[in-house]
Amino acid sequence: MIPKMMKAALCTGAATPLVCQEIETPVPQAGQLLVCLESCGVCHSDLHLRNGDENLPDEFYPLVLGHEGIGRIVAIGEGTQTSLKLGDRVGLPWLYDTCLDCGPCLTGSETFCTHQRARGIHAHGAFAEYALLESRFACVIPDGIDPVQGAPLLCAGLTAWSALRKTSIRPGKTCLVIGCGGLGQYAIMIAKAHGATVIAVDRDPAKLEEARKRGADHLVSAGPDAGMQVKALGGADISINFAPTPAVWQTIEQAANPMSDIVAIALVHDPVPLSMMWLIDGGHRVFGSSVGTRQDLRDFLDFAVKNRLDADVEVIPLSQVDTALDRLQAGSVTGRLCIDFSL
Repeated sequence: MIPKMMKAALCTGAATPLVCQEIETPVPQAGQLLVCLESCGVCHSDLHLRNGDENLPDEFYPLVLGHEGIGRIVAIGEGTQTSLKLGDRVGLPWLYDTCLDCGPCLTGSETFCTHQRARGIHAHGAFAEYALLESRFACVIPDGIDPVQGAPLLCAGLTAWSALRKTSIRPGKTCLVIGCGGLGQYAIMIAKAHGATVIAVDRDPAKLEEARKRGADHLVSAGPDAGMQVKALGGADISINFAPTPAVWQTIEQAANPMSDIVAIALVHDPVPLSMMWLIDGGHRVFGSSVGTRQDLRDFLDFAVKNRLDADVEVIPLSQVDTALDRLQAGSVTGRLCIDFSL
């Protein structure tokens, strides 16, 4: 029986701590599913939102954050047309829904739909015992994926996967991964599974050690000469940045081989000194990538079943999610954090 009230970690306003309290359990309408959460990853994006970095309007609050949820369907809204059934395990990722009818939506790039809604921003997220899921944006979680290990795949893993599949990643290529936290670790494992050589760059020795455990071939400490060190190792055919600082541009520029792919993922608002002549002379491609589409997620989960992506995942109860965000802010987390709703 579905309870009328549920526990949730609420963000009551910009730059305020999350508060665990009871709120009404949502009721699915036509086109919606109600999911009982088993797990939800804790992401740096949640930290930015809690801290008020995204400047959300006051009317968005109170808000339930969380966009790496996994759970089982416990109710289906009346009139919903879906092949899914009660008990199916599904994911609740960043992308809540889109318009389904614009150019990006119709050409496989729905993450760039200007009318998209994000889970934990425009709609309540998965830091709660129950959450709504639009049936057309539901993705079944394969049986081979554990809910706790699998939750971070829905954003951290998917973001790395989606970015790398836009590049020329393949055997013989060298991939530079800058920033070796949770997302960087997934990028390392995905790149290695594609047969690439991986060079990892980070300022934290503990994260470089994690990069080594995940398969990185070379480790380089971040700093003014990091790019030249990468170049001495053969240079980068692909550079993917997860470090939220414009200071990495010097490393990328110095490390880049001719006709390299450079992918921006970290939230860096400040400009970098990008030279047009450097682009022309080197034939480089520089582009951004944002999370992943529904098809990206399905493909990635199939990939994750066949390839072990064992990132370090630490479980916490829902009541400790605000403390977990503090730890992320302090930089004291080397892997991923995940809420286990059974705790």
